[in-house]
Amino acid sequence: MTEFIKQLPNIILGIFLICFLILYYLSVKKCFWRKDKGKGKLFLLTLAANPVLLWLVTTMAVAFTIGFFQKEVPVLPSMSISTVLYLVLIFVCSHWIAKKLDVFNQSFVTFVSLMFSVIWSLAMRSDISAVENAPDYGPAFDAVINLLLLAACILLYRFVIVALSRLTDKRRRMNMRMFIIPPAAFSLFYNIFSAVMAFRGYEANENLYVNLFSVIILALFIWAFYVVITNINATNDALEANEKVAEMAKAEARIEADLAIAKEIQTSALPRVFPERREFELFASMNAAREVGGDFYDFFMLGDSTLCFVIADVSGKSIPGAMFMMTAKTVIKSLAESGLNPAEVFTQTNRKLCENNEAEMFVTAWLGCLDLKTGLVRVANAGHNPPVLIREGKADYVRLKAGFVLAGMEGIRYKEQTVQMQKGDLLYLYTDGVTEAMNHDAELYGEERLQTILSFGTEEPEPSSDHGITASVCRLVSGDLAAFTAGAEQSDDITMLCIRYLGE
Repeated sequence: MTEFIKQLPNIILGIFLICFLILYYLSVKKCFWRKDKGKGKLFLLTLAANPVLLWLVTTMAVAFTIGFFQKEVPVLPSMSISTVLYLVLIFVCSHWIAKKLDVFNQSFVTFVSLMFSVIWSLAMRSDISAVENAPDYGPAFDAVINLLLLAACILLYRFVIVALSRLTDKRRRMNMRMFIIPPAAFSLFYNIFSAVMAFRGYEANENLYVNLFSVIILALFIWAFYVVITNINATNDALEANEKVAEMAKAEARIEADLAIAKEIQTSALPRVFPERREFELFASMNAAREVGGDFYDFFMLGDSTLCFVIADVSGKSIPGAMFMMTAKTVIKSLAESGLNPAEVFTQTNRKLCENNEAEMFVTAWLGCLDLKTGLVRVANAGHNPPVLIREGKADYVRLKAGFVLAGMEGIRYKEQTVQMQKGDLLYLYTDGVTEAMNHDAELYGEERLQTILSFGTEEPEPSSDHGITASVCRLVSGDLAAFTAGAEQSDDITMLCIRYLGE
């Protein structure tokens, strides 16, 4: 039993050595091995360049050199030479492994080797225990120390290597000084202190120096691990945060690109020009508050003598509003072209839009069919703003009875009403983005100001070369809106449509 206790430190040291080699292999494999085959080659690489073999090579090389020249060399110089040579071999062999494994950040392999060399340096405490007058704590103490080092080796793999593998899963560049300096500094100072304390123990048997040595080495060991683990975690957090920001930026760029395409599709769906007619002038515009809007307008001929026009405002904005807008626009035009009167068009549109309207969106709309021979406009209103009729420079609202909004409730029936236009009359239609536009003082543009700006009297706006006076009227309102809001953020889509009846 006594013999077993004496051999216990060596048994544990052997177990530690086996675990050390396996964990070093697993560490390199976890962090840098990205292949399914060739694990035998990887094991041979790690076996040829692990810190144990390098420690044996440097120790034997220094001992052989000293023995070859048959000279007595002091402990401090020999250990200093051995330490420097050991660190050089660590750097060279780790970079050799990194090249063989095609590792992007080669310094990471050096870091893994240095961290394992820290524990191996602590395991090799023979530099003190071999000194003639150094204190002997017994095999039980050595066994406990080896068990603690085995635990430290496992914890190194668990906490450091696992965290490090998160850093090496992508091709990243980073400052490696805080990874390399702590373990390298520990290995260097440990051997220097070992040499100094071995020398002091030989000259004077002072236990104070040996205890001081243990405290310093323990402090260095804790410092090295604390700095490394803290730096790994901080680097991981910073990189993950940067990657999230980059991913968000990419997502935003994709969304902006999609919205730009959606805006082009939406804009292309709105009519721009009309075949030149002598019976009327027409101009329309839409300025969306976001990339895509919920407002829409449309105009088209029904036969050769009827102009149909519509302006509408969807309750939703952005993509959902734009999608609902396209649906409503298509349905209204399809029903109007089928020959239904305006009231029946809205009645059927309401029925279709109420189907599968899970988003509970709705549309306000104003539909008119202008008889180009008589100037009579047959009208249906689904909760929309009253248009403005401009006759001989005087503007008045056409306040007809408004029906309920489209898609708001099933079973609604709309009534047809009429507006009589005379030659030279202008009919200005708009969405609430005009009257509800706000300035920096949160004041609304309002119906009164709109009526005032459209009552231009005899000072009729100069006609536009392409759209006549209708374009000038819309631009007059747009200019007044810009002056009123004075750069305040636009909160709603601004859409307007103007028709001038000229008669046959």
